[in-house]
Amino acid sequence: MDPAEYRTLHESQMENNNGTTALNVFMHIAPPVFSVFHTVQLLAVASVAHIPVRFLIEFSLIVFPFILLVTVLHQLALKITLALAVVSTISAVHQIRNRLHLVPFVQVPGKSPQFLTCVRALVNLTTAVCILAVDFHCFPRELAKTETFGFGLMDIGVGLYVFSNGIVYKVRPAEERRIDAVRLRRILTSAAPLFLLGFARFFLTNEIDYQLHVSEYGVHWNFFITLAFVKVFGTIIMDLVRDPEVIKFVAITLLCCHEMMLHLGVSRYVMSADTGRADFFSANREGIVSLPGYLALFLASVYLGWIVRPSEEITLAKKFLRRAAKVALIALVCWKMIYVCEDMFGVSRRLANMGYCFWILAIGCSVTALFMFFELFVYFVRFEEPKSPDQIIKTDDFCIPYVPLILEAINSNGLFFFLIANVLTGLVNIMFQTFLLGNAAALTILVYYMFMLCVAVSFLSINNVKLKIW
Repeated sequence: MDPAEYRTLHESQMENNNGTTALNVFMHIAPPVFSVFHTVQLLAVASVAHIPVRFLIEFSLIVFPFILLVTVLHQLALKITLALAVVSTISAVHQIRNRLHLVPFVQVPGKSPQFLTCVRALVNLTTAVCILAVDFHCFPRELAKTETFGFGLMDIGVGLYVFSNGIVYKVRPAEERRIDAVRLRRILTSAAPLFLLGFARFFLTNEIDYQLHVSEYGVHWNFFITLAFVKVFGTIIMDLVRDPEVIKFVAITLLCCHEMMLHLGVSRYVMSADTGRADFFSANREGIVSLPGYLALFLASVYLGWIVRPSEEITLAKKFLRRAAKVALIALVCWKMIYVCEDMFGVSRRLANMGYCFWILAIGCSVTALFMFFELFVYFVRFEEPKSPDQIIKTDDFCIPYVPLILEAINSNGLFFFLIANVLTGLVNIMFQTFLLGNAAALTILVYYMFMLCVAVSFLSINNVKLKIW
């Protein structure tokens, strides 16, 4: 097909999408969580120590099924999720039924929760698969980014990145929080790589005339610039807030103010097709107007991170279970709020409105709670005897490293993983007219693409190389 004609086809496939349901999107996110559960169980039973073999098993059971789920098996997402949930529950109950006498003594490490590694890595993994899969015909259009309002699998990417960065934000002691010229310079310096990536993406895509959809963020704005501004403003607000308990009220207040401004006419201004893009603000109105929503999402995620990450070395199982239950309860409230917001004013990624923020929090809290229950299960099943803080300091065997190699590697170099995924996605789109390829060719390219990505980050992880700048 002629390049100009193909570009028109590509853009038409990305426009006027009204999405699917919030539940259907979650049914594509949940299966990898259960896949991780069964992969860890298999590796523990088989005692696989050989790294290449372990890598192939993990790729075959975690990455490859997800590629199939978002392409040729997407219509079976609900059945697959329910089947995996039932099998996982039966397996877990079977393994813990004879260990109830250990309940009062089971301990979980407090300082380095591995469930957060799984959450963050899963966000990166799903995003990497989807940013290329969406360019193929086998990817369902209802899961692509929505034009105005609605639920799409591709809509959750930037929101979950904000969530995953907020949940691991380290709240500084109150006595160390002060805003001065030195602190501001450090904040801007830490965000500078993201600004540079944003500018580089803009100039590169313009130079090669890469297909872009200005309704996502605007003409000059993009994913990296949004993350950079959220990092800067979020860090400043966190330095001003003395009590971590106050963070949730700041997030709620900011989100309510944002929604009110949208209702006062800002929403119509952003969404209107008649609004020109003559100046910088109007050209990038989606990215600029959505910032308060993403900032509120970041602050809410920081509060959740403060809940789930204890400061003590040892956490008793009952206390850990209460934390997991609290996160699950927050998830249920957020799921309810999604439908309340949808009925009142819709859910929009372009605006990052209240409905969108509750949607991201619902998904993030649900996945976090599932992995928290999984971590508790691991320590419950493998628990031997109680240890004191002094014993834990002297020994290294208290922490049970259950996280799959691929997820650990992705989390260690998350931004590098995402950058390489973007570069390879661009190269594939330059080399192939992806929308014209059949299912077999699309799956072959996707599997090879993800295999190379996972090999690259696993190689870095095995050699203890970290390229993190966030």
